[in-house]
This record gives sequence, C-alpha cells and structure tokens, in this order.
Amino acid sequence: MSDQNSAREISRESDLGDDRFFDPDIETASRSALAALHEEKLLELVPYAYERSPFYRKHWSEAGVHPRDILTVDDFRERIPFMDKDAIRAFRDAHGDPYGGLLCIPESELTAINSTSGTTGDPTLVPERWAAGGSGPALARDFWELGVRPGDHVAIPMFTFRGPIYNFPHVLGAVPLIFDHSPAELPRICELVRRYRPTSWYTMSGPFLLALAELEQSTDVDLRDVFSSFSSIVFAGEPLGVRAKANAERWGMPLFHHSAAGDVGAAFECREHDGLHVWEDVGFYECIEPDATGPGDATPVADGAVGELVATSLGSDVFPLIRYRSDDLDRFTRQRCACGRTHARLWTLGRKGDEVIVDGRSVLPVDVWGAVEALDETAAGLFQIIRTQRQVDVLRLRVGYAGAPSDLGALAGLIADSVEAGVGVRPQVELVANAELLKLGPPHKIPRVAKR
Repeated sequence: MSDQNSAREISRESDLGDDRFFDPDIETASRSALAALHEEKLLELVPYAYERSPFYRKHWSEAGVHPRDILTVDDFRERIPFMDKDAIRAFRDAHGDPYGGLLCIPESELTAINSTSGTTGDPTLVPERWAAGGSGPALARDFWELGVRPGDHVAIPMFTFRGPIYNFPHVLGAVPLIFDHSPAELPRICELVRRYRPTSWYTMSGPFLLALAELEQSTDVDLRDVFSSFSSIVFAGEPLGVRAKANAERWGMPLFHHSAAGDVGAAFECREHDGLHVWEDVGFYECIEPDATGPGDATPVADGAVGELVATSLGSDVFPLIRYRSDDLDRFTRQRCACGRTHARLWTLGRKGDEVIVDGRSVLPVDVWGAVEALDETAAGLFQIIRTQRQVDVLRLRVGYAGAPSDLGALAGLIADSVEAGVGVRPQVELVANAELLKLGPPHKIPRVAKR
C-alpha cells in the first residue's frame, strides 16, 4: 500500500495563515484532491485485503464480488458489502480466529494486541503494529489546533486507550503527564497538575466529572485553580449532561468534544465548536440511510442530514475495516469549516442499536438524559434503558441515585414524572446506587442499554 506521507503532496484550498495548522497541506486539501486520494487508496486496499484476509475473501465471495470488479470509487460503493462487529465475532467464533479473520500481516510483526471496551458487547481484539512516533500525525493535528505547543505538558489519564497513545505529545514537542483514570487518584492528580501546569487534557469523562464534584464537596480543593492552566480539555465517552456541563464551566474547563469515527479514526471539535472533524486521509467515510441492508439500497443521506456512519480504514495495513457499519447515528457534512479545514465533520446523536420503540415512539438514551439528571438524587445522570428487543410495550429504566433517599418508591415516581414530561413516555423505574451502576462499565462510561 502507498505511504500515507504521500498525502502531504495534496494541493491546498485555504486563504488562512498556516500557523493554525500542524499539516496545512493535508488539513486544507481541496475536495477534488481528497477524492483522488480516496480512489488511489481504495483501489489499493481492496486487492490487498482480499489476498490477506480470510474474512474478506469469504465475505466478498459470498456477495459475488472480486477485486477485479472494483475499478472506481463508485464500484466500491455499489459492490463491496457492509460488515459490522457481529460479522467479525461470528467469523471469530466459527473459525477459532481471535482476530475475526481481519489480520493482514504475520502475527509475529504485531507490537500490541488490545481490545475494545466491550460497552456494546463482548470486547473485540484489535491487533496493532506501532512504528516509532506512536499514534502518528492525526492526533497531532487535533491537539495543535487545541493549543498544544513545544514545551507544554499534556495530562493523559489512561483507561481504554489502545497502544502508546501517550506518544502523540512527543510529535508536538510536548511532554505527556500520565496517571490512572481513577477517582482514588484525584488528590495526586490535582497536585501534579498544579506542579506542571499542563495546557491540555485527554480525555475527561462523565464519571470523572462526577468524582471531581464529590472531591470538591468533601475537601477544600479549588478546582478553578487546578484547571486554570488548560487551554483545552477533551471530553469523550458519552453525552455531557447539563449539570456536569455547568460544573465544568464553573471550574473554568475549556471543553472540546471527541468521539470515535467508525473505529477507524477519531473525531475532534476545533476551536469553532461546530462539529467534530474526521480526517479523510485516515478513513473513507459514508453516511447512509440507517435502514439500508446492503450496497444496493444504501442511499447516501443529503449533506447535513442524519444517517449511519460507515467507515473504511485508509491508514491501516494490519487490521483494516472496510465498509464497517458503525451503528452511530450522525449528522454529517463535507462543507468547509470556518477554521479552514476541508475534511468532513459530524455531530454524534446516538447509536442506532440503542434506539427503543415504545408504543410507536422512538427513544434514545440522549432523550432520557436531561429528565434523569433534573433531580438532585439522580443528578449524575447514570441510567440504563432495559430492553429485550427494539420494540417494547413499556420503557424500563435502571437509574442510579446518590446518598440515602428516605423513600425510594417516591423517588422512582418523581423520575417517572420527569421522564414522562420530557420524553412523552412513562417508564417503569428500577433504582440502584450510583456506585453499583459504575461497576458495569469501563472507568469512563457505562452501557446505556442493557438486556436485563
């Protein structure tokens, strides 16, 4: 496959100064130049994956597709079948292949074997081969935009990151300040932040914001002082609740949102706070009608409309995902951002698989969020939608609470009233302590939909 550095040769389409961009040639590439890059890389990727991946050979052969049929990007869109996590797991279980048939290099060449968090199912192994420089230039572009410069410190709490993620500050000439993503670490973290005064934090989470609020209540720590050196704090994992956002603003946190982009890249807000940028030299992104079943009926949504994100790896020859259905419902645009970058942007709304239909009404976790955190006892916004199938007769919620409410039955009634007023559906509510709910997921989030 061609060297990713060839992307630096792409022509620019920007009237802004270069100081804002870490790699101006690629960050401001014209749409026509990006389209040419996509065709080049996709036409290399298809035969490469077919030759080396047993999953793709089987999956494409069953769909009647061979690399010789793929001569253009339109051929790729019209012929290459979709795949998803369930397909990878099914191949893994059927063939005893821990990598789901996607590994395209000898296992002896791997430098790491990591996994997904398993929030939406059993964890999926992610084999990787890291070159010198670790996570590479894509994250460096994002953090340069967020203000990281040579000599700075970057705070990095480690939880489910894959590979040597802490290497990206080195690319910028900055120094990573690493600690555990654990509430027990907070006093030490505050001390280290005051000592080294980092300018950026990657990544803040909802449970960590909750733990900071509890620390503030139980000690005399001045969190506004703790976070006074930061020009950017990257928040990710799930939506940011109203109360958590208010606390972050009160502490002076300059928040920027971050999300995965179909598991082939990352998406970050820039300083315009107008959508999350994805890098189209790293991934080929499509946004399709969520009900599509195959390439033949996969109608692209209009620019700026909501659809399901489909992603294809352009920067990985180890474990490439090709036409991977992310299950993410995003609003998606390729319109140039006011920052000058020309790559696509998205606004994540939720997971398609998290939707529950209650008496004909669609409900996503984000719809319930504000109603749950409106009450003091449930202000942390910890809850799960319990469903055995997509269409149900009753909306069932498991909701976490703080403290020791004197009447749990009355609290459940208040939650039901709040959700009914906000969502239009009256739920059945099961109450559990916040600490118990937090045990159900990785440190930075919990599964928002559960089967039981």
